Amino acid sequence: MFAGRYLWWMLIAIGTFVFCAIYFDYVGWTIIQFSGCERNAGSCGPLISLMGGAVKPAGFWLCGGIVLFCMLARILFLRLSLLWSIAAIAWFAASTDFPTIFVSIWEGHVQLDAIFGVLPLPLLFLVLFAAYLLVPFEDDERQPLGSWRLPRYAAALTAAHATLWSFANQPNLPLLLAGKMQMPSLGAAIANLQPQLNYLAELGIGDTTPIYASLMIFACALLGSLLPQQRVEVAWLSLQILMSSGSPRRRSGRV
Repeated sequence: MFAGRYLWWMLIAIGTFVFCAIYFDYVGWTIIQFSGCERNAGSCGPLISLMGGAVKPAGFWLCGGIVLFCMLARILFLRLSLLWSIAAIAWFAASTDFPTIFVSIWEGHVQLDAIFGVLPLPLLFLVLFAAYLLVPFEDDERQPLGSWRLPRYAAALTAAHATLWSFANQPNLPLLLAGKMQMPSLGAAIANLQPQLNYLAELGIGDTTPIYASLMIFACALLGSLLPQQRVEVAWLSLQILMSSGSPRRRSGRV
């Protein structure tokens, strides 16, 4: 998927998300008014439950599916490592509970400060990487993640760190494996492994400070990979020449 089509579908997903989060309840209220269900006592309840409990969450899942599919298609188009697809899936899976808080936003049950307070860290990694994939690398034949080793390795290591933490903080994964997939032994093994992985990802500190540090390094690595290598090398060489020519040892003629 090239950058233009990727941008188009991302805008479609964002627009659909905004509609479901803010304006869907107005549409649902209009449908209920025109349905005439208020004529019969208790007949509006099933329709309200259907609109708010099934259709609206399905809209959020549709938005998430579009975003994830476009990211995977873009990763394949740019011929990035499949490990980036695994990271994107892990970040997406760790952020699936976040859109559910918008179900009751129309009734005033959710405040904006509460929304920012429960932003999952994997979602921030997902947003950064999704925005990075908007860069049209195919237009000027630039290499994704740059040709420098330092930004590439920094982005890969911090992404792996965030993926490990996301995997360790998914309590629904063992339940999914043990329940719907009928693999209780695997679910129990993962449930026992998750606390150890969480301790490893948090570097034994016990809070999310290392994850925030990885987020900052990840953002800087993505930005650094977009810098033109030749211009930076010329600027660095010029700076070295200026520093060497302006040193006291050079001016005094001593070696």
